[in-house]
Amino acid sequence: MTVMLMEDGRAEVLKITVPESGLAAGLKPGVMVRPVDLFATPWARIFNGQLSDGLAYRAARLELVTAEAAK
Repeated sequence: MTVMLMEDGRAEVLKITVPESGLAAGLKPGVMVRPVDLFATPWARIFNGQLSDGLAYRAARLELVTAEAAK
């Protein structure tokens, strides 16, 4: 699942792995969600002598955020 984190006027795109059972009913593009039990795992690998590293994100589920809860 690809989500956009909006904070302090900035946006960051995060790819979050979520089990199918953790996807909320009514989930569609543009709907605000809240990841539940989100954690990040650092990773690194060397390929052709080049180091690549980053973070892998995983959440137990995504909850839909209502307009009232977002305020």
